Amino acid sequence: MTENKIEVASCTIKELFSEKIPDTTIFGELEVPEYQRPYVWTEKEIDKLIADLKDHHKKQSDKPMYYLGSIILHKHDNKLSIIDGQQRLTTLAIIQHILDINKVPKVKYATPATITHIKKNYNYLKGKKEELNNLVNFDTLNVTLVVTNSEDDAYTFFETQNTGGVRLSGIDIIKAHHLREIDSRGKRDEQYARIWEKQKNIKTVIEQLIKARRWNALFWKYVPLYRDEKGIKQTIIKDFSQKTLDRSQKAAYLQIISTNNYSSIQISPYKLAIRQPLANGENFIDYLEQFADLYQRLFINESDAEISIEYYDFNKRIIKIVDGTAFLKEFYEIALMCYVNKYGVRNLLEASYWIFRYTYSLRVSNAKMVFERSIPSFIEKGNYIFDIILSSFNHEQLVNLLKQFKYEFNNENSEDNSVKKRFIGRVADFFQLPEISNTNKFDDYLKKGIEKKLDKGGNNGKI
Repeated sequence: MTENKIEVASCTIKELFSEKIPDTTIFGELEVPEYQRPYVWTEKEIDKLIADLKDHHKKQSDKPMYYLGSIILHKHDNKLSIIDGQQRLTTLAIIQHILDINKVPKVKYATPATITHIKKNYNYLKGKKEELNNLVNFDTLNVTLVVTNSEDDAYTFFETQNTGGVRLSGIDIIKAHHLREIDSRGKRDEQYARIWEKQKNIKTVIEQLIKARRWNALFWKYVPLYRDEKGIKQTIIKDFSQKTLDRSQKAAYLQIISTNNYSSIQISPYKLAIRQPLANGENFIDYLEQFADLYQRLFINESDAEISIEYYDFNKRIIKIVDGTAFLKEFYEIALMCYVNKYGVRNLLEASYWIFRYTYSLRVSNAKMVFERSIPSFIEKGNYIFDIILSSFNHEQLVNLLKQFKYEFNNENSEDNSVKKRFIGRVADFFQLPEISNTNKFDDYLKKGIEKKLDKGGNNGKI
């Protein structure tokens, strides 16, 4: 067994690009692993670097070296994998190529997105060649190298360094964490890297999954507010990398997807459950892919053959009109994701109407705006809709439970052109409610309107 060693050294960018650091055992060709995020620096970050170099150039007599921070490397097979520092090093490699075409650093890249950004930034920096020639001296650009022959140790430094900062998002860190856990034989790591990259709305989906898992009647946990970017980042890292299980346990956590002879039992069409334990590597990426696809299917795309036109019309005319209901929209979407994850889309239209009534009740029971804190506060008062959905025996039982939910209409701010008044108008128009002179009867009208809408839709809204 190879002993895990960590070597720390100070060097210049010129020495690092030479593939052998003097007076150390650090050597090898630089590469960026497939599972790392792509090179994404834009003109904004490049201009910031140039501005910092200009500022340093003015003070060169006091500080001969310009410090670029730390670079974390994993040493293996005569290669140095860049675990942290890719954005800075790639930009400097482009600059060196522009300033001296005979001194192109040997850095291996894997993702097409990285190559595209390199070409784009090369063209941008080429126009600044004269300015760069006066500013950049690779003999005076200094970095601290943290080099280890253990990939786990390298990522421990990586995650520790970035958890409290803002340079890498929580998404970037958990992506690297899970992709490095995948067995590289047969290029499965590359396959899963491509799966990750093709997913859309990843940030939204991950933040919704965290709430679906944490806002739990039995094991309630706080979720940071959206303005607390650092808190959200730390939560993402904690829940989806630090607390995930060893990958050898992944096979133990799959939903039952086969059926039996009892027709009253509804089996989920999805193999992974929204609140299931998660294992590192393939299991987590499969989980993310499933729910990212589900989010697209329910809330972004409008052409799924299994989903009714009536559902998409409801989504367009009510849910997507965010007029003082942004936090309710997210609340509704999480609840509907829980529903479809358990029961599929067979009764989606009916479920969407009753889940809407439950989650959006806050819009008319609150006196004023529905704030972000209003949602967890509402749930903690006993309105555990995620648990109600996930613990129901079947769709029919769930609908009956949702119908029994009661709330009190609050008349404050429901006049003139208020947000609440506009919301009531949209709902009344969609469900064809009678003129509401007595707002205390709003919910009675809404329940009858939902029933009539479903009757008109045929087979109770089923596909």
